[in-house]
Amino acid sequence: MEDRFAELETQLAHQEEAIDKLNQVVYQQQKQITALEAGAKHLMGRIHTLSEGLADSPDEELPPHY
Repeated sequence: MEDRFAELETQLAHQEEAIDKLNQVVYQQQKQITALEAGAKHLMGRIHTLSEGLADSPDEELPPHY
């Protein structure tokens, strides 16, 4: 019976270690997701700004020599 308890305690310790490692992975992934979302938001703002600039300029402007 005592051997069975020791085995269960060992398994529990391994599972707790695995859970801690998985939590660390999830935490790192969330940090990456947050950074990627911020980058995407910045790029969308930049695209919006650039597209507004294109809309303000004439589509086919003639060169100065015409």
